[in-house]
Amino acid sequence: MKPIITDVSFAPASDLDRMQGLLGWAEFTLHGHLRISGSTVRRTRRGDLRAFVPERIDRSGRRHRVVEVLDAELEREIEVQLLAALKAQRVIS
Repeated sequence: MKPIITDVSFAPASDLDRMQGLLGWAEFTLHGHLRISGSTVRRTRRGDLRAFVPERIDRSGRRHRVVEVLDAELEREIEVQLLAALKAQRVIS
């Protein structure tokens, strides 16, 4: 199943966060039925763009995914489509 990403919006991070690689947060609709918000968009130390599913941090500092994509190939395709949509909007390059 190939994901279909629509209605993409982006909230940019602060200048300080951007210096540490966090570009901002994305929100999108998946298959017209599921709205995902809080995905982080980062630039890695190697300069690659990456998008990650939303996470929350508990009181102990442990991270927990809010949305778990069970198929790695599907998760990568969602990331590819999301980054392509953000590039088309010219909010990331």
